[in-house]
Amino acid sequence: MHQNSYLACQPNTKLLHDIDINVLLPDTRTQPCQTVPPWPIHKMRLDSPQYSRIFGSLDPFPYNRAFVQQIEATRRALDGSLFIERVLKALNLSNASSAYPPRSEASLRKLFEHICDNTNATIHHKASVVFYLLLDVDERNGVSRAQYIADQLNVPENYKIFMQGLWYMDNQQFDVALQYLTHPSLQPDFVDDIVSVLVRRAPDDDYSLPLAYYQTVQPLVQSSSTLELLFGALARSSVVDAFQFSRSHAEYMRRQLFQRLVLSALEPAGGEQSAERALSLISLPFDAHEEQWFKECLESGEGKRLAVAKDALLMRKIATNQATFGSETGTWAVVLEGFKTGSGGRVQA
Repeated sequence: MHQNSYLACQPNTKLLHDIDINVLLPDTRTQPCQTVPPWPIHKMRLDSPQYSRIFGSLDPFPYNRAFVQQIEATRRALDGSLFIERVLKALNLSNASSAYPPRSEASLRKLFEHICDNTNATIHHKASVVFYLLLDVDERNGVSRAQYIADQLNVPENYKIFMQGLWYMDNQQFDVALQYLTHPSLQPDFVDDIVSVLVRRAPDDDYSLPLAYYQTVQPLVQSSSTLELLFGALARSSVVDAFQFSRSHAEYMRRQLFQRLVLSALEPAGGEQSAERALSLISLPFDAHEEQWFKECLESGEGKRLAVAKDALLMRKIATNQATFGSETGTWAVVLEGFKTGSGGRVQA
């Protein structure tokens, strides 16, 4: 994990669009813990002999068979890796990564010892991982120990916020996770992983959560595969926003994204929405490059296979006053009907 991003406390709350994460999601970050610990308050050290003091009584043991199976199912759902495992690997805690989830108290103690004895991670990073484990215990055993122990271990507030966000991601409570991961005390980390999971797990093509995360945090996406996922979600949600997004990239990537937008906007879904998306695309203020890319995509590129390719080219000519004869302008409603039905073919070859 990069210390600059994990440790930073610089606010980053810029919004590019109208999605407001604070309206979209209920705010539970500032709710205080309702349970006052009965044990005396002394600061703790993070070392192996402190295991019993930190975890307390584990009766029943939280990582029972049902919980382990649930964690393994979640791992499969989250692209094959839990966020806690990504954190452990980033901190060079490979031994600890392979030991989660622990299947017995002896395994949990050994995992705790791996964390404590590791010299590659800072004390705050190691304590934040222990905080994550205690969140598991709290959830399974109905206690409220994690926040108290984290305070005793002097875990910085932004570390706790970040790890709570990842814990909710691992529990597939994505709306709650974003309350933490968009907190202004954090700089973005694990961005590609978070975006990929939110897009892939979006229900019924509702991409409000990944787009809210991206537009609130404004992170730098590293991998081309994640960029494609994000752009696909954006293109299916707003043709105009996707168009502006494509223009923020260098020409080579910009051309690729623009052509993806054309294909997405003209895909044969049918219905009123298809006509609206097509009309939004046709009406965009293309520059000379985009005008050429649009024609190439639909005349000789991947878009040529679309049933509405020729209709879209005609609509663009009408929209830009390039129709070659007057009767073409009268076909606007007919062509739109072709987009609604997804049949195309309103323009003769």
